[in-house]
Amino acid sequence: MKYSRSNKSFLMRWSAALSLCVWLGVVIGFSTLDVAYAQTPKPAKQMKTGYQYAAKVVCSLLLPQQDGSLARGTYRTLVNIHNPTNQDISIAAKVALASGFGTDPGPFGVTPFKEAKLSPDGATSLSCFDVAGFFCPINNICVDFAFLEGFVVIKSPVPLDVVSVYTARHTDGEVETIDVETVAPRLIKETVAVGYGTAPPAEMKHMDYPPKDSPAYGKSPPKQMCGGIASIACQGGKVCVDDPSDTCDPTKGGADCPGICVTPASK
Repeated sequence: MKYSRSNKSFLMRWSAALSLCVWLGVVIGFSTLDVAYAQTPKPAKQMKTGYQYAAKVVCSLLLPQQDGSLARGTYRTLVNIHNPTNQDISIAAKVALASGFGTDPGPFGVTPFKEAKLSPDGATSLSCFDVAGFFCPINNICVDFAFLEGFVVIKSPVPLDVVSVYTARHTDGEVETIDVETVAPRLIKETVAVGYGTAPPAEMKHMDYPPKDSPAYGKSPPKQMCGGIASIACQGGKVCVDDPSDTCDPTKGGADCPGICVTPASK
């Protein structure tokens, strides 16, 4: 079959157009994959700040603290933040975990900043569970804390009223101690990045902190204290007896010796 020049010209143009369509299809296809499977994280917001507050936090979450760094018991912290000005402001906060001196803090030592907005004369607070929420998620991992100790670091463009409330009690008792502390500001002018980019959805993973094989979980349930100068009573049908592990002996002149709660022996 013979082709004329006009036919050959038409075929050449048609072939070039077909090649262009195929090339565009490939490019568009890869671009679609890039959008669907390789989403670019959004850049963090920049916030100018001039004041910094570091509030100590001590929190028992899943179980009483019992690794020896503090007395066994249940600890709670509440950080209150008040905007004393007559203007709307935005503040930023992050959490820094306290690790052993000279040890590696690990991948979750310091969280990204989170933003909160305060109206004129407005106030907000951070409980122990809010503080733990700073660690979920980070890179699609949530940290389940048995015990958390560290600092809430607050950044603000204006001076704030920051007050921490600390309570503690025995494992199964009601509140026994309470302390209120005003957190002093530091003049630190700094621009901080608030938030972090979102990655494509993935299955959320959980990790325990401290690890479940650490002393934080103890080898046996913690003792429930009783008696002493406060005459603390036992709960749940248990009776108070002298604690043989301490040095206070009521039979040898020891006054107000603390005891431990035990289940009475069956008759």
